[in-house]
Amino acid sequence: MTPELPRMERLIPGGPLNEVEPLSWIPGILRRSASRHPERTAVRELDQDREPSSLTFAELEVLVDRVAGGIVRALGPIDSDSRPGVAVVGANSIRWALAYLGALRAGCVVVPMDKELPSGELQAIIHYSGARMAFFEEPYREPFEELARSRSADLILIGMDPAPGSGMSLTGMLRETNQPVELPAPCPPGTPAAICYTSGTMGRAKGVVLSHANICSDICQMLQMMEVSHGDVFLSVLPIHHTYECTCGFLGALAGGASVAFGRSLRTVGEDLALSRATIMLGVPLLWESIYRKIMQKIRSRRGGRLKLVFGMAAARVMETLGRRDARRNLFAAIHEKIGGRVRFFISGSAPIDPEVSLGFRKLGFGFLQGYGLTETSPIVSVNRERAFRDASVGLPLPEVQVRIEDCDEEGVGEIVVKGPNVMLGYHNDPEETSKVLRDGWLFTGDFGRLDDDGFLYVTGRKKNVIIAKNGKNVYPEEMETILNRSQLISESMVFSSESQSKGEEIAAILSPDTDAMIARAERTGEELSRDFVAGLLAGEIRAFTLAQPRFKRIASFMIFDGEMAKTTTKKIRRREVLREAGIEPEQMHRI
Repeated sequence: MTPELPRMERLIPGGPLNEVEPLSWIPGILRRSASRHPERTAVRELDQDREPSSLTFAELEVLVDRVAGGIVRALGPIDSDSRPGVAVVGANSIRWALAYLGALRAGCVVVPMDKELPSGELQAIIHYSGARMAFFEEPYREPFEELARSRSADLILIGMDPAPGSGMSLTGMLRETNQPVELPAPCPPGTPAAICYTSGTMGRAKGVVLSHANICSDICQMLQMMEVSHGDVFLSVLPIHHTYECTCGFLGALAGGASVAFGRSLRTVGEDLALSRATIMLGVPLLWESIYRKIMQKIRSRRGGRLKLVFGMAAARVMETLGRRDARRNLFAAIHEKIGGRVRFFISGSAPIDPEVSLGFRKLGFGFLQGYGLTETSPIVSVNRERAFRDASVGLPLPEVQVRIEDCDEEGVGEIVVKGPNVMLGYHNDPEETSKVLRDGWLFTGDFGRLDDDGFLYVTGRKKNVIIAKNGKNVYPEEMETILNRSQLISESMVFSSESQSKGEEIAAILSPDTDAMIARAERTGEELSRDFVAGLLAGEIRAFTLAQPRFKRIASFMIFDGEMAKTTTKKIRRREVLREAGIEPEQMHRI
């Protein structure tokens, strides 16, 4: 076990921490920013078909209070000892923001839900959370009305669309000005603010309960580590129900006085960056890897592009030695202008990213920060800083967060264990599951990692995914997948443990080929694009991988997977679902 370092004794690399005024109540974020920047745009929608399309901080505060008033009128006086749950489901939008903030201002507990879940799982969340009210977009009306009819307790339904169906609506709440309602006083810091259901099957729903203090402490520490000002614009593209986007890209932005621009879709990210003139965007590794690959493909496809790239990189290194910190941004100005010309940095989270991608973005003049967290930690545990980073690391623990590594192996790798004011209250109505991960205030994350001598954290993979090699060493599938995915012939990969009849347990992989790359290779070589041709190319990629790895990491067989692997809304592969869909029959596996 690595020794604990008391928080006050830590010297955090990257320069002094930013001064941030403490917060302990989420609606207080909006109250403070509205008093400081009343006319500054707080939220904006790039989809111009929706109303309202933008709100200042002052306007947002007024409308949030109206929504809160509507909630109090519908539910009656809020009991501080038994705060009702208010579910919210829909796309990233101003209306979602109003419902979320309005529920908290009314003194309720908000239950943000994944809009991609099947109706049965949405109903399960309502059931397990005990929510008494649900804000929803029109496509979700039918399952909620069905649930409302079947429940013994009333479920109040609030349509969020401008042209709602029957019943109560968010539009009606926003227009209500004649019957003022006394809103409750600020909640105590330890009061539950949100119940966040983690991705995965809802067979046994597991809701993470986060308090106002949990979320506010995480926001304040984030702002201490990275500078956010009222001149910044965050482009919001990840699902806002997820704690990563909600805390960091929405509430954190508002707390810093920055604007939030809600993007149209993941398909229009490039256009939306330019349209919003964003300075900061949060993403996940799959998104950043896709964007980086497209940028490099465009550069290399142009006449003389490869040569210009080499000369540009060399010139940038020379200029940086002369003190020109903006050299790369100027040399690659065309790329920056294509996406609005104002990006200060990109942020990656949800899973470790390939270090070559983060380094590649920085070589092109983009600031790039990687962080680590879990829903159970509100979510940030660690993050790189602008002037203190490691491309392979998920950064430095937040100022008030302690991290230790439990049961280290000879390489210093073990389970990441976390303690701090951002750690959840527990799982909703599930003390048994809570006791499995929370012990004496320490959260056992289920992730494996290590700390270096400077305090940077490295994540190697999920504890439940680890493969034990025949020599007893741990093999982390996520690390192997990162290297495999660098191949231009592989779109995505999944490494797992396979049982061989003759050799026992061995390492196998499911590979999804890059169709365009395979077609291009077939045309270039004059070969027929057959299954055997694709298998032969992929086998060659695995052999090349094996040559650069220790023998115990050898991939013995692989299977070709057609199409895209099933993923969560934060783009993590659903391993069990992929294995089930693949069928994994011996005759389908290609031996290496």
